Amino acid sequence: MSIETLSKNTVEVFSAIIREPNWDKMELLEGIKKILLQARDSVDSPEAYLESLLVNVTLQYAYTNTAISFLMQCIEEEKFLLYESFQSIMANVPQQVKDSNFIAENMPRLKELVYKGSTIEEQVANAESVYFHTKLVNDLLIGFIGIFLETNNREHMESYLEYSSKVVVDAVMHFCQTYSNHILEEINSMNSTK
Repeated sequence: MSIETLSKNTVEVFSAIIREPNWDKMELLEGIKKILLQARDSVDSPEAYLESLLVNVTLQYAYTNTAISFLMQCIEEEKFLLYESFQSIMANVPQQVKDSNFIAENMPRLKELVYKGSTIEEQVANAESVYFHTKLVNDLLIGFIGIFLETNNREHMESYLEYSSKVVVDAVMHFCQTYSNHILEEINSMNSTK
């Protein structure tokens, strides 16, 4: 099968994901505001809040990397694993991060992405945006894997097994990034018109 077919099928999956009620733009915005408010309230300074955002962005990367590895394994082994297996693996991510050097190894690289701006206010605004983007990418990827593993979708999803895992992951991550950017643009334009 062609890359065009893979792209078309992947767009269909992501279109189904973002039509779900929990992908309503206002609901997403309210949900992220709630998370950010809790994070801000749990620290005593803007610098500590910025640091907590950096840790959370790094943790989102850990979730995304784990989900990518899981999807690659499914493609490489040409089998559909149980969704419960995926949930279990994802539930173990915080403990794996805690038991490894993931935060220490990845925070310096991510710090450059998160700590942009000349003032603490600009850095916080940028960090919140980066966190929202990485969370959306991760949530979209998890949504894709959920549909991929759904027993009722096997016939449609078997076509993904015909590609290399790298080609599938590249296509899926491209659309995760694209949809995340699009959602953020829509939310930002909704906020600026209020």
